[in-house]
Amino acid sequence: MDIRISVEGSADQSKELLGIAGWLNDEESFTRYWTFTALPAPGRAGALEDLVVALSAHLAGTALADPVRALVSALTGWLRSRVRLSQGSRTVVKVQVPGRSAVRITESELTGENVPDLIDRIRAELEAGTTGGA
Repeated sequence: MDIRISVEGSADQSKELLGIAGWLNDEESFTRYWTFTALPAPGRAGALEDLVVALSAHLAGTALADPVRALVSALTGWLRSRVRLSQGSRTVVKVQVPGRSAVRITESELTGENVPDLIDRIRAELEAGTTGGA
């Protein structure tokens, strides 16, 4: 199952996505479950519109909670660091299962009470995308 990661609110979307890719690659909890399926090769020119990641192993149901938690945790770290470095400019990370609605993540939503909901929403989109649910 693939997930597309994109950003809004940045003048240089491609640069932001490369930053996310680098951050995610450095997160062991992320790389334990996810692999990049579409990423430009080093030294290749071209603008990125999104990143595509796929589960490394077939997981279903409750087993999706750990990989999704790892994904959200890694994106949370990047987004918080991005907000600090950008002096408050607003960046939105969108996580989307193909054929499903995107889940939008902003720094202001990354509170202890909201993160479990983000994880549940992304897991639900993955499950629906896998089963063809509505």
